[in-house]
Amino acid sequence: MGFADMEKTLKLLGKRIAELRSKRGITQERLAELADYSPNHISKIESARTKPSFDLLYAIAKVLDVELKDLLNFDEYKDINEIKEEFKTLTERENTKTLKLMYKFYNTLEK
Repeated sequence: MGFADMEKTLKLLGKRIAELRSKRGITQERLAELADYSPNHISKIESARTKPSFDLLYAIAKVLDVELKDLLNFDEYKDINEIKEEFKTLTERENTKTLKLMYKFYNTLEK
């Protein structure tokens, strides 16, 4: 992972933590208190000015009542062109059975 990728990931992580925290009505100060870290440290993570440790990510996930994998799920922030490219790549390499299953699933979604 290059520096630009790491920087982008840290920004997405900070955004994700801030959104989850806000949705639960928790302030940075309260999150810091419950996770046993300083409010300044939480602020730096949300603004991508520092890299969080695994221990801190785990503590934040627990406080926000999400699994660690959900804390690191940035799919909703993907650019539409990035999503289209992923679908294009996916459909080019999958077999017929999988493509038909994907199409069947697609048709069950509300439009």
